[in-house]
Amino acid sequence: MSALMPASMPSVSELTLSGLLPHLVRGESGWTATWRALTLHSVFQPVLSVTHRCVVGYEGLLRAFDPVGLPVSPDVLFSGTRSAAEARELDRIARCLHVANFMEQGISTGWLFLNTRPQVFETGWPQRAFIDELSAHFGLPQERIVIEVLEQPADDESAVASMLAASQPRDFLIAIDDFGTGFSNFDRVWRFRPDIVKLDRSLVARAGKREGDESMISHLIAMLHQSGTLVLAEGVETDEELMILMQADVDFVQGFWFGQPKSSVQAACTNVPALVESIWSKFADYERAHDGHPWLGFEGFTEAVLAAADTYKATGDLEQAAQRIWHLPEARRVFLTDGQGEQTQPSVTAASVPPPPQRLAPLYAETRSNWSRRAYFRHALATPGRVAMMGPHYSLADGQDCYTAAIAFEHDGTHVLCVDFVPAAATADARTGRRGGKW
Repeated sequence: MSALMPASMPSVSELTLSGLLPHLVRGESGWTATWRALTLHSVFQPVLSVTHRCVVGYEGLLRAFDPVGLPVSPDVLFSGTRSAAEARELDRIARCLHVANFMEQGISTGWLFLNTRPQVFETGWPQRAFIDELSAHFGLPQERIVIEVLEQPADDESAVASMLAASQPRDFLIAIDDFGTGFSNFDRVWRFRPDIVKLDRSLVARAGKREGDESMISHLIAMLHQSGTLVLAEGVETDEELMILMQADVDFVQGFWFGQPKSSVQAACTNVPALVESIWSKFADYERAHDGHPWLGFEGFTEAVLAAADTYKATGDLEQAAQRIWHLPEARRVFLTDGQGEQTQPSVTAASVPPPPQRLAPLYAETRSNWSRRAYFRHALATPGRVAMMGPHYSLADGQDCYTAAIAFEHDGTHVLCVDFVPAAATADARTGRRGGKW
């Protein structure tokens, strides 16, 4: 470890671009950097946009070797620094190295993802000024730069957020790395307001192994989308992981599934075109094999809900209206609200539905509930006489994900008839104590 320790703290001039460039050495295979007794190299990994079916960026990754050629991991490398100033020096050398190698290869499109530690944002050293210098010197437009804030804790998260806010307006993008582990959480998303959130490999691996409720990855990605950020899944290694992420509507993916990172960007992307051609046909097969319902067709559901609404309008009896629904095995309950979303009479539950779990008993009051915030209620009100089918969403009636069909109509005032549906596979899971299905 002694080889990693500095003789002294870097000076102000050593932390500027002109002070860092002497660390770079041009060799036959590209640029390397020297830092203390170590040699630093760049490798690159492609980032694929699933929707656009093409590579949209490349992450620059650091590879370090000691004097006898043994690898030194980035974690060991940075943990060997004795001060924040020294960590900033190493951080900036790595970024210089990646940009130098990237630009020399003539990559004319796509983002370059550059890792940085959150601690470097805490001090008075303006990140913006260094990025400006880096961009100008190497000719890399700032709109092609993505600064990744790694998951290590900052001493002062508010200071990091303030430094990022102070860089506005800016052309470069901010990404939060390793989300879902360590310190990269929703608090950091709210504070930093990133353009991209990168899901940690551990989340990807758990989803691929189907550990627990696979729908959680979909909900997580949906929440991040709603917060105004794009989502990138890193560490994708298998077809199963990729298919689950595609079903969850992830924006970007990267990982060994595309091949190992390489010093040559072109070599790192060799397998990508053929793989991209295969993923959508694989996904179509995957959807057919794994969907918990028949392509959300819900054949017969619309007709049954319309018939139930007509029965209620004719009789004013919710029990009779529900009888028009029970021939559908996926139907669980029928309930009625007024035009403000308030439920004033108990739901009618299918005879085949088991009693709900007692651990949710405080939620079982069936009158005076208000469902006006639910998307199905709002869509039904917006299109009276038409059936709105929404979901999946968490059912407060029995703690499962479900779909709800709703129709608004007039009968002594505005009413909304609602029917909860749970695909048959999820119903079986409920009986065995598992929550939800994979939707």
